[in-house]
Amino acid sequence: MPPIRHLVHPDAGVLAGAAAREAADHLADRIAASGRAVLSLTGGSVGVATAAALARADVDWDRVTIFLGDERFVAADHPDRNDGQLDEALLGALGDRPTVRRWPARSAENDDVDAAAARFLESLELPGGDDPIFDVTILGMGPEGHIDSIFPDTPAVAESDRLVVGVRDCPKPPAERMTFTLPAVRRSRHVLVVAAGEGKAEAVAHGLRGATPTDWPVAGAVGLESTTYHLDEGAASGLG
Repeated sequence: MPPIRHLVHPDAGVLAGAAAREAADHLADRIAASGRAVLSLTGGSVGVATAAALARADVDWDRVTIFLGDERFVAADHPDRNDGQLDEALLGALGDRPTVRRWPARSAENDDVDAAAARFLESLELPGGDDPIFDVTILGMGPEGHIDSIFPDTPAVAESDRLVVGVRDCPKPPAERMTFTLPAVRRSRHVLVVAAGEGKAEAVAHGLRGATPTDWPVAGAVGLESTTYHLDEGAASGLG
């Protein structure tokens, strides 16, 4: 496994800009190598700020496919949807240039989260075996180390086979979600974790020190080629 590095920035705005520049560079390299690139975005305040900074980056978006790492299983127009926040920050400005693979929304006809997650996975043409799914995955992180909708000591973090699962009884509302799993995240060429604030310091320390992912899910988020934590001074304050 490539070494995990961390970069400390003076504030969350600088952090978001730096993470966006790194993501854009990786996307450009992959487009140059293969003609296309695949990006997975995250929600949360720093994740959305990073997406907004990406809107100003020099990326050939016509050659990019965009996923969201997870989604809340609510109606399409519900304010809790991650894609609504990311539409405002990035996707709306890009129009139809990238291919955007959105998670299904809850409706009267589609009200079972596990079935919705399974159908979404079936609709995707993902690489087989251990080949990379994503070229760049950007991950926010909660104070307990959750990434996407993978929380400590839950069935989602224990999943070792399926790439996508439905989440029930999520410890943070809304209770039902859909998420890519750690086996999917680990099929990313480059993983970028973005975190700001002293409340994230303990989780950052556990992630960088290789804690057990069932306790600290971020520790299981490692890329095939690189893993980089972009932190502000508060998030880095537990590193000594």
